[in-house]
Amino acid sequence: MRIVQEMAGLAREVIASYEARVTSVGQIIEATHEMLEAFRRQREAMQTQLREALAHAASLRRRDFDAMMQAILARQAEREGAVKETIRGYLTEQKTLATALKDALTGGEAEQIEATRGLLETIAARWEAREREVKTLLAEFQGEQTVMVQVMGGLLSNGGPVRVKEFKATLNAIQSQQWSRRAEGERVAV
Repeated sequence: MRIVQEMAGLAREVIASYEARVTSVGQIIEATHEMLEAFRRQREAMQTQLREALAHAASLRRRDFDAMMQAILARQAEREGAVKETIRGYLTEQKTLATALKDALTGGEAEQIEATRGLLETIAARWEAREREVKTLLAEFQGEQTVMVQVMGGLLSNGGPVRVKEFKATLNAIQSQQWSRRAEGERVAV
């Protein structure tokens, strides 16, 4: 009887630990959404400044600027959507795994708890793999956003008027990076 009580207590502790982890993941996801929104606002502010600077100094029409930026912005929106979807999927998977673990551990029978050890190892391995995947994706996206803001800021802070030629060269460089990352991601996925 005592072993069963100890196992039940251990099961409650494991469940509480996993539920705390899911709550923590939820908080991380909320912080990530806030970070994504901050990056978007910062990029939009830089984009507006750059559009106005080019319109005044280089006589580039605003609609031409918007057309030039469209490919880059579409790629960033696509990546942002992928990041959000991956994070939502990660949270859903964590909740599902925590529920499965809770169901397996609340049975209370010693042999069922013994069988749950394998489940615990599987869940832990899946959590760690998905966590690494999400962290890598977030780091890549954050790096892309940082580069974009730095490049746009660099065009604005060079001290002189922004020239269309510099702007086009910068856009080409950013698009090249985006395409190489996309190609690299497709090779990794295959």
